[in-house]
Amino acid sequence: MVRKQQKVRRPLSAVEGKQLFRITIAIAVLVLLWIVFAPGSGMFYLHQQKKHLTELKMEQEVLTRQNKEMKEDMERLQTDKGYLEKVAREEYGMLKENEMVFDFAKKKKKK
Repeated sequence: MVRKQQKVRRPLSAVEGKQLFRITIAIAVLVLLWIVFAPGSGMFYLHQQKKHLTELKMEQEVLTRQNKEMKEDMERLQTDKGYLEKVAREEYGMLKENEMVFDFAKKKKKK
């Protein structure tokens, strides 16, 4: 029978213990830095993405509200002749037939 010899482990010296501790701390710091700053999946990246998502949701709310207002305005323009005339006159300066506009505002002096 052949017996395998067991290796006897000796305790680490003080210097070896300090080196092992420093290496362990360095690895732990590197792992933590990777968790925080990993490109595409780190906590910093996720925080930026959450901030961007919040901004997009706010923009979506604004656009939804504007879309609703424009639909209401479009419906009103199609059904309300008085409103259509008011918009045509105020925004586009349109006139009825045989109508004249007199502008009595003071003209600004050119320098």
